[in-house]
Amino acid sequence: MSQCPVCGGEEDIVAHTCRVKPYQGKTMRGHQCRSCGLIRYPENLGSYVKIIARQSSEAALRELRNANDERPGREFYMAEMGMEIVGKHNASISFFGSGLNTDHVWVKRMYPEVQTKLVDLENMQEAENFEPIAEATPSDVVIASEVIEHFTEPVAHFESLLRLLKDDGILICSSNIYDGSNITFHQYPFVPGHVAYWTPLSLIKVAADHGCFVDFRTPEVGLTRGGPRKKYIIFYKRTETLFRMSNYFGTHMHAPSEKA
Repeated sequence: MSQCPVCGGEEDIVAHTCRVKPYQGKTMRGHQCRSCGLIRYPENLGSYVKIIARQSSEAALRELRNANDERPGREFYMAEMGMEIVGKHNASISFFGSGLNTDHVWVKRMYPEVQTKLVDLENMQEAENFEPIAEATPSDVVIASEVIEHFTEPVAHFESLLRLLKDDGILICSSNIYDGSNITFHQYPFVPGHVAYWTPLSLIKVAADHGCFVDFRTPEVGLTRGGPRKKYIIFYKRTETLFRMSNYFGTHMHAPSEKA
């Protein structure tokens, strides 16, 4: 019997076959924790780069989510929300795992006083503000959009991410969260490269182990194409940030995202 890397609970070997397009008929085997519920699909990592490049449906969603020359994308609005919550419009902002997305350019264009950083495994944009993950410096706002579902080593990779968070800062992730319903009707875990299907309890455990609080909010895109399980997962360390976030969501029905 294997153990969950997040909470140490016993894991069951599971197999799920998708019943909905575009992954109808795809079967994945993985490990599901009996305690925190985290589901890991290690075999879904195979050929990720090649598959995602030719996957028309995923490419279309990525195009809608990311910035282009005419408009900003999701990470811009996540960063803008983070700046408002921490109360710093000259904040330092790290974009973790953005790849080729240029929302950081829009942030700098709209808020010239901020310091933007691209944090990733490699400098795919050949940007001057790039920082390798191992050498990245802490920021007031950290953005990780559609990243945590790719964590093959959940604890170690989250440690690399949370290390970028200042004590009075905020980390905003976006991902789909498993709600306990029938996985065979979900598209998200079957997307190539999605190896971790997080639950609220598994993320609460990660947060607690790293001295953080965590909250879950529904972004605007979750009301349309994002679907009912799309969430922003917000980590922070100080109660002052909690009060600031409560004040923000006291006047915002949903978290901002790309325009659906």
